[in-house]
Amino acid sequence: MTYSMMPRFQDIDSIIFDMDGTLWDATESYARIWNETCSQFGINTFFTGKELTQYMGQSIDEILNHLLGGNLPVDKNVFLSALFNKESMLMPKLGGIMFLGVKEGLEMVHEHYRLFMLSNCSASGLRNFVSFTKTESLFEGLLSQGERPATKSENLAYMIDHYSLKSPVYVGDTQADCDQAHLAGVPFVFTAYGFGNCNNADWQYNTPDAMFKDFLAAKRQ
Repeated sequence: MTYSMMPRFQDIDSIIFDMDGTLWDATESYARIWNETCSQFGINTFFTGKELTQYMGQSIDEILNHLLGGNLPVDKNVFLSALFNKESMLMPKLGGIMFLGVKEGLEMVHEHYRLFMLSNCSASGLRNFVSFTKTESLFEGLLSQGERPATKSENLAYMIDHYSLKSPVYVGDTQADCDQAHLAGVPFVFTAYGFGNCNNADWQYNTPDAMFKDFLAAKRQ
């Protein structure tokens, strides 16, 4: 299935959200997890949250390559296993900072749309998010690349089929999010307040408040 044309905003019946750069900023927490894992293996490096923002939304293999390249004293899978274990231990406590207006917006649109989350994060990433932000009841389904190793477009197609979605939209903050959504035949909402850039989104918003207001307005037409 390929993207062909933008539907009317009022025809959308389900919203699939990316996580990082779309709903919250957890880069400082991720930086701590990376730094502690590197220290565990004697890797002398230090990452900042700001440094990690440019890689948000990429697969873990891509992020690992950007940050450490071939500079690993252990097998890649051993390092990633330790990284994921560290994440599972720390993220429930550290969490992230939801963008202003996101939680209130989710609570409002939940009454009119089926809500989902889909991300290239680890298997525990989305569960950590909904637990930390206390938004479990707002989302009908969660799917991460860590749980189902596939491209984002493939996982979008899987989610659409699995939940029998009729007219979904994907909300994210990077050009890659947009490209993957269009590959899956899904229109894309770009959150310009996030971490990335995009030049061919179907809709673009500079604040969460403006985005959620439009979602609500579409259901009142």
